[in-house]
Amino acid sequence: MRDVDEKPGILYFDVVILYCLWQLRGERTIYSIYHLLKGKKSSQTIQDAHLFSLTSLFMAHENITRETIEESIKTLNGQGLIHEIIEQRYILTDKGNECLEAQLAINPLPQDLQGWKYHLEAGYLWERLSLLVQVCSYISRKETRYVPIQKKRRTQQWIKSFFGGMPPGQRTELPGVLFKELSTVLEDNQNINPDILVLRLTGFRSAGLTPQQAAMELGLDEFRFHLEFLAILHYICKKAGSQTGEFPLLNHLRSVEGAGTSLTLTSRQTLKLLNKGLPIDSIAAARGLKRSTIEDHIVEIALNVGGFSIDPYVTFEEQDRIINLAKHSSTRQLKELKDLSGGISYFKIRLVLAKLGE
Repeated sequence: MRDVDEKPGILYFDVVILYCLWQLRGERTIYSIYHLLKGKKSSQTIQDAHLFSLTSLFMAHENITRETIEESIKTLNGQGLIHEIIEQRYILTDKGNECLEAQLAINPLPQDLQGWKYHLEAGYLWERLSLLVQVCSYISRKETRYVPIQKKRRTQQWIKSFFGGMPPGQRTELPGVLFKELSTVLEDNQNINPDILVLRLTGFRSAGLTPQQAAMELGLDEFRFHLEFLAILHYICKKAGSQTGEFPLLNHLRSVEGAGTSLTLTSRQTLKLLNKGLPIDSIAAARGLKRSTIEDHIVEIALNVGGFSIDPYVTFEEQDRIINLAKHSSTRQLKELKDLSGGISYFKIRLVLAKLGE
């Protein structure tokens, strides 16, 4: 379903693709957008997300296919909104820039969308929250027989463990505690519509709506609804994580090992060895990995770990040269920057760009 304000033929997904192309400026192929939206945790995708200020959209469409991207590109190209400059690389036309500006003025990207930071927590939060709401609604009716809305074994086991050591008296109070925390966190933010989350929740003999049904109920384009839904989950993760005293239950629901670190597991393992003073080649040998793989990890660490120093890997002179090139050049193409720098390695250039951040 399309928003009434949207231009005929342009879905909100197309608007998001248009926005990504605008950010990329023709320096990456359309498949970099595919990897970004799907949430591929490769060093290239992670660095691109930061370099081109697209971290908010990381894993925004986990089930996306290449065909979906290609169809959107075909639509945008057919309407004269984009122009192919090199195979699979596009820039916006003047008409495309005007269209994007108009669309985002009406329906901007959700402010609380923070995919790179909260994609892992948000998934667990939704699974646990939706099942806990269902359980609490049945507890309130003193009913114990129900079909769990969440089928994943990990989620059902988590709920069983959660209730396992809880005294009966505390169980009866749980629905009220959950309602208070959830209503408070949703009412605190004027940028979100609580109905987007509430319509999805299943209660006592009342099934939650599917994303498609909820989008139709609210008169929203399906992908716009999806992004708004993710943004609410990301906001809850952020709020509960920063105010644990006020939202202890929601904070418990979002908690998962490895969340909030913004580092992949393999990069965390490399960081531990770096902190012990091991050089790159020694780490590669110890882990049975290529040197280039460890370098990828170091770039990811530089992107996400505050205070991490790149001085052991790039001289001050090289850092200054790369920074000046980056500031005075419109490109983020590593090959072009390498040529302009006089042959400084890709690894060093990537490290400096990582420290520059967005």
